[in-house]
Amino acid sequence: MKKFVAIAGGLILASGLAVAGGDQKQTKSFNELDENQDGVITQTEASADQNLVAHFQTADANQDGYLTPAEFDTIQQEMEEAE
Repeated sequence: MKKFVAIAGGLILASGLAVAGGDQKQTKSFNELDENQDGVITQTEASADQNLVAHFQTADANQDGYLTPAEFDTIQQEMEEAE
């Protein structure tokens, strides 16, 4: 089941990238991305921010398929420093 979710999430993220196109930067807050307000960002929810999509696997430090607020803050800081 976990593999199915990972594959489905990847396909959804890929389709989100195809739709987004270009190099538009869309910086959204954790709360904006956490659509169902369950305290984590899923890969599907992350698809609303193409920059986060590109860094999701790196940001997901424990590789559980979700970003916690701490993981999100860490990757946001790293992305800002890289700019």
